[in-house]
Amino acid sequence: MDWTQLFLQRYDVLCAFYLDGIWEMVSEDLMRQRPHARVNSIAWNLWHLARVEDAGLNRFVVDHPQALDEDQWMRRMNVPWRHQGTGMTFAEVDDLSQRIHLPALRDYSRAVQERTHAVVQQLTLDELAAIVPTERIRAVVIDEGLAHSQADDLIQNYTGWNKGRYLMNFCLTHPYQHVGEIGVIASLLGLEF
Repeated sequence: MDWTQLFLQRYDVLCAFYLDGIWEMVSEDLMRQRPHARVNSIAWNLWHLARVEDAGLNRFVVDHPQALDEDQWMRRMNVPWRHQGTGMTFAEVDDLSQRIHLPALRDYSRAVQERTHAVVQQLTLDELAAIVPTERIRAVVIDEGLAHSQADDLIQNYTGWNKGRYLMNFCLTHPYQHVGEIGVIASLLGLEF
């Protein structure tokens, strides 16, 4: 087994079992709810996951346009923000949760997943060892609008990472963390997840 097969084995479980399962099990109404004042909605989490993966993979690992910038995804999802949501207030989370067109979000998520599959199958271990320069991080986070707020914190956090760390974090570690969060939200909503 090579690294690509290992990565895709875990990635495909994430997408086909966990994320697709969420889409199949949770109604649109419940996806939009925040069952406690201190948690996000499932809809927000799914949007955030897709945004982080799209921007992280396409702008830090490879130099490709984001899927967001193709097929008018912002308009189709009814979301006016390019950022990935970190630092949003709960009022902003509520706004996104109510306004987002969930079928378009699911389609956007699938487009991001398809892109991840294609990109991963073309990468080499040598490419993944490259460190992303701070200037590049700053350009993506600030100039391209990845940060909602806390841009300096994101730049500082991402500085010194190699492309492999970006890939593993944005496409596996981070999503699995949020799947756990979604499980908690689902249980607070009374769902068996």
